[in-house]
Amino acid sequence: MRLRLETDILATLPAEVPEVRALKLLRDGFAGGSDLIIALEAEDEATSEELTTSLAERLQKRTDLVKEVRWAQPMEAQAESGAALLAWCVQNADPVKLKEVQARLEGDGAKAQLQKALKSVGGSLDAEKVQRASYDPLGLLDSLDTSAAGALEGSLFGLVSEDGAFRVLMVTPATGVGNYKAAGAWLEQMKGEIAQVTKDETVTVRYTGEPAFQAEIGAGIEKDMSSTIGMTEVFIALLFWIMFRRLKPLMWIQGLVMLSMVLTLGFGGLIVGKLSIMSLGFAAIVLGIIVDYAVLIIQEARQHPQLDAKALRKLAAPGIAAGACTTAVVFLSLLFSGLPGLAEMGLLVAIGVIVGLGVMVFFAPKLAAGKQMEQMVTTRPAWHSNRGIAMAGTLILVLGIAGTFAVKGMPSFLTSAEALRPTKSEAMDTFQWVQERLGRNTEASVPVLITGPAADLRAKTEALSVKLDAAVKAGTLVRHMMPTMLVSDPQAQAANKAFIEWLLREQPRLEKEIDEAGFTEAAMGLLRGVCGVWKAGDTEAAAASILHRILATGERAENADMAKGEGVVLASVSLPGTPGLPDRAKLAELQKILTPDTGAWVAGWETLGGALSSLVRQDLNKQLMPIVGLIALTLFITFRRWRDLVLSVLLLAGGLGALAATMSLLGQGWNLASLAAIPLLLGTGIDYGIHILLALQRTGNDIRTVQATTGRAVFFSGMTTVIGFSSLFFAGNRGISSLGLACCLGTLWILMIVLWLLPHWRAWLGAKKAE
Repeated sequence: MRLRLETDILATLPAEVPEVRALKLLRDGFAGGSDLIIALEAEDEATSEELTTSLAERLQKRTDLVKEVRWAQPMEAQAESGAALLAWCVQNADPVKLKEVQARLEGDGAKAQLQKALKSVGGSLDAEKVQRASYDPLGLLDSLDTSAAGALEGSLFGLVSEDGAFRVLMVTPATGVGNYKAAGAWLEQMKGEIAQVTKDETVTVRYTGEPAFQAEIGAGIEKDMSSTIGMTEVFIALLFWIMFRRLKPLMWIQGLVMLSMVLTLGFGGLIVGKLSIMSLGFAAIVLGIIVDYAVLIIQEARQHPQLDAKALRKLAAPGIAAGACTTAVVFLSLLFSGLPGLAEMGLLVAIGVIVGLGVMVFFAPKLAAGKQMEQMVTTRPAWHSNRGIAMAGTLILVLGIAGTFAVKGMPSFLTSAEALRPTKSEAMDTFQWVQERLGRNTEASVPVLITGPAADLRAKTEALSVKLDAAVKAGTLVRHMMPTMLVSDPQAQAANKAFIEWLLREQPRLEKEIDEAGFTEAAMGLLRGVCGVWKAGDTEAAAASILHRILATGERAENADMAKGEGVVLASVSLPGTPGLPDRAKLAELQKILTPDTGAWVAGWETLGGALSSLVRQDLNKQLMPIVGLIALTLFITFRRWRDLVLSVLLLAGGLGALAATMSLLGQGWNLASLAAIPLLLGTGIDYGIHILLALQRTGNDIRTVQATTGRAVFFSGMTTVIGFSSLFFAGNRGISSLGLACCLGTLWILMIVLWLLPHWRAWLGAKKAE
């Protein structure tokens, strides 16, 4: 009951990695991070605009569901928020430029400025100058960087495509929908409201954003959990029936497996407390491993029907315990992984293996002793017990691995973050669609976060803007959109108080002169709007609906892991490439520009892969040596013979080499998640070798007998493990799916080597018949 589903993919990643923190800040630090994005495409611009407006107005009435709706409204509808935003920009403008504006408008200067504006309206061929002179005849906006304002408007606030047929609505839920079930229920209600507006129209409506991802991933985890456990149980039961044809052992094995899983979930709830998208596959893996212990005990009972439960336990327990402890330790080594999701999976599997060991070793001998039919072992020669065929197989294995590496090379390591994304995701596809329709076909926009003390953000933003200007000239960037004029400048605000007070005093005079000059009432709108905001008091609060989507502070962004007094600015950079796929070489150059002193980071999945890849490879290097040392110690304690230790090493090397060669042939590469297959195969593979080598010791190296008895149980064990790992192949996460594929292939290779080649290798190394 304590276990909960963690649907946040970022929660499965290391929080200390700057790129991960940047993504969390991007999502949680700014207003709109939890928005539902509704993408709507109609046949033409008029239909799209009408439907979007109707839909937004309907949703705004549902205050029980919706807190805020943003969409591409007509200019007159944005007058209030626009005035607040301009008032904030002027309040933080360069004091020197504002003094120039004041000097130009004092006395008769205002009349001269208005006559100049009239000439622009009546005689200029520049449409932009005409429009600006019409709504700002006093030139109040001369204090602002209009080029920056234009770039900002064209990038951050774009909610409609160039042809007007595609539009986006940003909907903020009325309450938090962090729980995936709550997100799913809220999303269904939203779809019902939207259907009422679009039911009679030819229109495409799709959904993305945090609520859509939460609902989709949570439902996927639930489905994966139920389907993988059920599928694994069915296939294991079917395999047991095919091999042993006994109903009663099958039933009590299922009972013991269920008991083990209940205990594992109980301990997991106490220790871990959650199942994430990366740890959800632990149950199928545990099922595939612990059922082996019962089968090995049954196999020993069939070979030694005269033994009672105590004697049977004494005979079977050492090999099972050695294998289980080795497997558990290898999975526990994932605790040192840079990916918390994999660490959780490793811990849960290790708990399950130890619990399963205790349950099976305690109960299974009591249920199996003296109740199994004695196994009749055939002495007829078989292909797998022929030494000549085994020698040929060994040569083919070695030459095949070497030849594949010579021709195809080693499997590549994929540094992208694709392994962290869902295998199939409507929300992800929709997000890509939005990028394609709102972006330009020849460039890719990536968000950049500028972090630091709130008081220093303006200076950091201005300094970075200079660097990015140089990058545009050098061809590294297509353009950048820095919201410099929106960033608070406390010193400028203090210096500009005098100008604001002067403008408020002079407002009546300036309005009168605008009227006398012959301008329409609309020409006074900017002056009245800005002065109205200043008279109301809190300019930042008035512009908060826009500012909080670009600026965040530690005091406001409670869930963004920000310190008090810290601030973040959201900028945008366009690189050569296509929407969602920036040129990687240019992206690398951008990352070199964003040095630590700039306080800036690319907050995108595009850079996350490289950062995590380096971390995972470092972790693997740290893990392998302790794992190999621990395996060697376990093997020495178990066998006390150097030959068997060497054979175990050859077994693992052959299996991993064959896996790597197979991946090269299939064109598959290692990724952030599938790299974990290496330590996992070391743990599970050595388990099979222990059972076979111990059986060879007991039988005096009788290959045919071992292959017909213990080999049969090991084959069942290996196939159940393959079944457990194969269920991961169908998981909803690309990384877990690739991990399942790698583990399946590696286990099959190790199984073939341990059952066919390993016994002959032992004979070739000079192991005597009577050991």
